[in-house]
Amino acid sequence: MEFRLSQEQRLFRQTLRDFCEREIAPLARQIDTERSIIPDQLLEKMAEIGIFGISIPEEYGGSAPAGEEMVYGTIAVHELARADMSMSLPVYALLCMGWGSLIVKHGTEQLKKEILPRVATGKYFLGIATTEPTGGSDVANIRTSGIKVGDRLIINGEKIFISGVREAFELRDGGHITLVRTDPEAGHKGFTMVFIPARLPGATYTVLDETGRRGLSNGTMHYQDVEVPEHHILGQMNRGFYLNMEGFNLARILVASACVGMTERALEISRDYVRQRVLFGRPLAKFEGVSFELAEDHARLEQLRIYLRYTAWCADTLYKEKDFISQRELSRMVSICKMTAPKIGAEIVQRCMTHLGASSYMKECPLGSALQGVMSYLVGAEGGYHIQKLIIAREFIGEESVPYR
Repeated sequence: MEFRLSQEQRLFRQTLRDFCEREIAPLARQIDTERSIIPDQLLEKMAEIGIFGISIPEEYGGSAPAGEEMVYGTIAVHELARADMSMSLPVYALLCMGWGSLIVKHGTEQLKKEILPRVATGKYFLGIATTEPTGGSDVANIRTSGIKVGDRLIINGEKIFISGVREAFELRDGGHITLVRTDPEAGHKGFTMVFIPARLPGATYTVLDETGRRGLSNGTMHYQDVEVPEHHILGQMNRGFYLNMEGFNLARILVASACVGMTERALEISRDYVRQRVLFGRPLAKFEGVSFELAEDHARLEQLRIYLRYTAWCADTLYKEKDFISQRELSRMVSICKMTAPKIGAEIVQRCMTHLGASSYMKECPLGSALQGVMSYLVGAEGGYHIQKLIIAREFIGEESVPYR
């Protein structure tokens, strides 16, 4: 079994790290403080080196390395999160990558030609909109409806806590893959996934005020008799529940990678500080209360990083070898990563802040922004902490552990 990156993957990582340190890191504080403003010029540069095209085949304007999309995606998001520890830019990119991959795999040919080349340019935002005021992880409570009328779906409902609303509606252009109820009597077999462009008549948005991750907007979307062409449906009608699970498997791998990248950089900041900070006549690193914490946190992060790389490889292999593992088996692995990465990240960043002392509480230090950003993925984004436990229990223990059946 090969654990090291290939020569091409290592070259990609180094090229991207150089780019991120040169182009992104100097703008990271600006991105986090000037709410919902990621410079267009920066997105264009990211597109030029192929970041937004990682999950998109060349025929649609992308640069996808066939059969290695998720491994390359984790490398890219990891490096972005090291440079922008607030997580705004990594989240922007991973949403386009992860959910763009779902369109590649299940979108109609017409939809692929309409959307994917624009996503690859960085000028078109692609997100996910499942959470509603009455249900997020509880898919059974999703009420947004989609009624088939001729060759269109008529959408009515509301989504909340959705990333990229301002980007899709106002700053640039874009849309969201959305889960709607198309058969009210069929339970979880009555949902359909559909791509809804933001600027359709009847679609409106509002922006919410987030604690962190402020370079990417978050808000609500309202659909009132929004007419969506039939070719925007992903997969088959009333099979959306299963595509939803598949899409989150891909997106959560990238989320975990962003958390690992950010945490890796936080540990480096703390390590470099304790090496040179002198206390009682010797470097702070000489005190085992500090150095042992850093050693333990480094070990935890390394273990997670290796398992995450394995999970990304499994996700790529699943699409090449259909009998390799099932989507449900992959869900267990992905949930282990998603449960662990934000929690470890939040804990480690807090400890790193205690190592730096008062300086970590100043806005010039990126650790505060990092903590606020990673907390979004601990409390709920892309599936909350306890939801991941539920998925792991369901797949490891069995149906006896499922509280909703």
